Amino acid sequence: MTCERTVVALAASILAMAPAPLAAQPAGGTPPEDIAITVSRSADGIALSEDAITLAVGKYYRLGFACTSSDAGDPSFSFDTTPLLRDVHLRVLTVDAIEVYLQGLSFRALQCEGAGSVRFSFYPMRAGNYAVPITDQTDDAVKTSLRVTVE
Repeated sequence: MTCERTVVALAASILAMAPAPLAAQPAGGTPPEDIAITVSRSADGIALSEDAITLAVGKYYRLGFACTSSDAGDPSFSFDTTPLLRDVHLRVLTVDAIEVYLQGLSFRALQCEGAGSVRFSFYPMRAGNYAVPITDQTDDAVKTSLRVTVE
């Protein structure tokens, strides 16, 4: 057997032993599953359209926060994403129509100071329960959390 054939045979053997999840990863161009959370002020504090979401490890998601005005006033919220982002692979951060391609880089928090939206796409990499604390920037005592479960 020539050296070239030996290398090809060795490479084929290594690929045959590769774990199946390599083939299970989504192909390029696969769109993320969108999750939209609307956030506004209410008489009771901070109102979320959903207060809990469940994700699957390895699936592609785009989580969006839309800060909207209400009778209780203009939005001014801070989202502490640190706990969740420790265990995800970030792809794209979108602020209104501007996209920032992060490709594994990170950020600590998001903030809205008026009506607007922000989204980020990611792959959860570790199962667990996470909280995304949301604070009203005009009154630090007004807080809530988005609960995120990754299975």
